[in-house]
Amino acid sequence: MLVDDTGALPLPWLAEPLARAAALGRAHALLASGPAGVGQLEFGLVLAQGWLCEQPGTTGRACGRCASCHLVRQRSHPDLMILVPDALRVALGWVGDDETTGKSEAKPSKEIRIEAMRRAIDWAHRTAGRGHGKALVLHPADAMNLTTANALLKTLEEPPGDLRIVLTTADPERLLPTVRSRCQRVALPQPTPEAARAWLDRHGVADAPALLAAAAGSPLEARALAADGVNAA
Repeated sequence: MLVDDTGALPLPWLAEPLARAAALGRAHALLASGPAGVGQLEFGLVLAQGWLCEQPGTTGRACGRCASCHLVRQRSHPDLMILVPDALRVALGWVGDDETTGKSEAKPSKEIRIEAMRRAIDWAHRTAGRGHGKALVLHPADAMNLTTANALLKTLEEPPGDLRIVLTTADPERLLPTVRSRCQRVALPQPTPEAARAWLDRHGVADAPALLAAAAGSPLEARALAADGVNAA
């Protein structure tokens, strides 16, 4: 979910942390963390969309209308790379002709593997295609194994060109201290029950209060339960 052509955020409770991230200026590496199901991946994508936007707002929000925003929504922007485990890529339906999980694997990996990180680092050193810098999104960052995390350290310390990186996680303590220390931190809050219920109502989810209770207050998890046909009653 990304900023659409009306400029609306997909998850309204991300507006405040997005503004805080914008207040950090040109910080080259951000670590966004919050409770599971609060929208870590969505935050990383919206933040990167704002970084690459041709007409961003003062609070870091993308315009949703420019050519860069359109390319980001299509996942075809040459200056955006999204690193997620292959298993999550499959779950999100992101596997296409140019995004394969590797035919030799019995099951897609749940880790962000060293081969993917090496490709990302090589990509980061190439010239930006559209002249607005580059954005690298890693989600969840704690899916990096030790080798992958160590491979990222130099890029976090000295990012090439105008590269900016956002790492997202529900558990920052699972990351190497050397990774955490190289990033500015942004906390992602759990939405209030009122905001969560209003969002679920807008998305046609019935019995929102009961589903929210079953999902420990996470509207994204509550919507997933509803989509799976779970009856909270």
